[in-house]
Amino acid sequence: MSKPSAGTYVIYNRVLDASGRKLAITYNGEGNYATATPLSNGDLQKWIIRDFDPQTQSVTPATNSGLQAGWGSEGVEVLPAGNYVWTIRSSDSGYTIKDGGVTVNWGLGTAVEGQKIAIGSDTGNEKQRWILERV
Repeated sequence: MSKPSAGTYVIYNRVLDASGRKLAITYNGEGNYATATPLSNGDLQKWIIRDFDPQTQSVTPATNSGLQAGWGSEGVEVLPAGNYVWTIRSSDSGYTIKDGGVTVNWGLGTAVEGQKIAIGSDTGNEKQRWILERV
């Protein structure tokens, strides 16, 4: 299992919504939760992945380099940069995005538009697997 190279990516869920659309992680402003919206390749769906150390990486909205994807009470919250790091690794079914301690995963409760990106225990479900497309 390898980590992605540093760069700018669109990140979308492995599971399609009921209409067959890919749901991408979307930035909704500072202090707001990232949500899943239909893939458009718009600027709000672009994320910069940077190496923090040999094991972990930060995830930053491409439109605001002073912020990072952090851990909020209801999921992935975009916060002022503060060394929020994630362990991103490839697997047979897509990438997993876990906390630095590798205890919980990013995922979707349900594959519907507007769903917050959740952080929870690894269930092995494909809703916790992501496709990273370099842009």
